[in-house]
Amino acid sequence: IEALENTDDAVTGMVDAFEERRDLLLEEFGSRGVDVPRPEGACYLMLPVADDDQAWCDEAIGQAHVATVPGSAFGTPGYARLSYANSKERLREAIDRLEANDLL
Repeated sequence: IEALENTDDAVTGMVDAFEERRDLLLEEFGSRGVDVPRPEGACYLMLPVADDDQAWCDEAIGQAHVATVPGSAFGTPGYARLSYANSKERLREAIDRLEANDLL
């Protein structure tokens, strides 16, 4: 009953936080010349990467220590799926690491 009756404020806060994180990533990638499709739901975005998205994801984790999932696992080869269910600081750090390792 508690979850059904008294969670509106918490849900609104979560939705707002995820929208802020999404917008932050779109802005950060855009400022680096990477055009990312705007996600409309959940907490993931699809980052365009090299043709071999599996190899790109392997490099992202191996070199930049940024975990991603190949888009081909979701029917979108040439993309990497990134979650933005983390703090804005950690998301900025991940983008900086990708850029420092020539992955953007």
